[in-house]
Amino acid sequence: MTLPRLATRLQILVIAALSLATAAVNAESDLNREFVRIDGFPVTAMHLAVFSAQTGAEPEQAEDQIRLLNELVNNFMIANSTEAKALSAHPEIVAALEVARARLLAQAFVRSELANAPVNEERIKAVYDAEFGAAQHTEVKARHILLNSRDAAAAAIKALDDGEDFSVLASRHSIGPTKDVGGDLGWIEPDTMEPEFAAALQSMADGTHSREPVKTRYGWHVILREQSRSVAPPALDSVRDEIERHLREEYVAQKILDIRQRANIEVQNPNDGG
Repeated sequence: MTLPRLATRLQILVIAALSLATAAVNAESDLNREFVRIDGFPVTAMHLAVFSAQTGAEPEQAEDQIRLLNELVNNFMIANSTEAKALSAHPEIVAALEVARARLLAQAFVRSELANAPVNEERIKAVYDAEFGAAQHTEVKARHILLNSRDAAAAAIKALDDGEDFSVLASRHSIGPTKDVGGDLGWIEPDTMEPEFAAALQSMADGTHSREPVKTRYGWHVILREQSRSVAPPALDSVRDEIERHLREEYVAQKILDIRQRANIEVQNPNDGG
């Protein structure tokens, strides 16, 4: 077989292999097709597809595809050589191969379990009802002034009682990141805030400010509750993907926990053994 004819045949095979990788065609006979043998070791379409995926190379030109195959052949040629096999006994190489094998199998396990997790409409609906419910919830439009002492917060409340504008006071005196926008927090759900802040906000009427300074781990707050509104829960279809992803990840986490519980893991004392 002449070199040009060989190159043309390899180009066709390489294109087929890369097409299989990108299209995820499940054809074992095609993926097992041999491209070349190196000292009896067969380099297959499966090898090339994996190599292409790992390197992120998806060459479109025939010459680049041949170059990718040649790079893979060089890797196998060197790895299977007497010189490289001698290196495989080095402790750091042994450890690197063990880590690579562990990572590859662990990642493959997680992908497989994510794909095969038993997720159905009943479970999705149950999570939706538990997380979002059918009832409406309330959002509040609020501002706050964050200060570093109770006395400073009390002075701000007195200034508000005397007619000072809340946003002006926040811009002048707040030490929080919302200082530049007059203390504006936008529309928030009280339950997402610090417990003390949420309790104060929920006890207030729209259009009023807190009568006493509110202490959280961040400092002392003066709060203005500007408006409130009822918000319907999101439609099931709008959160379906999020719920399904959560269920799949939860399933895999439990699988990993099951494996850990079966494993005999012994924590070694680094001071033992001299």
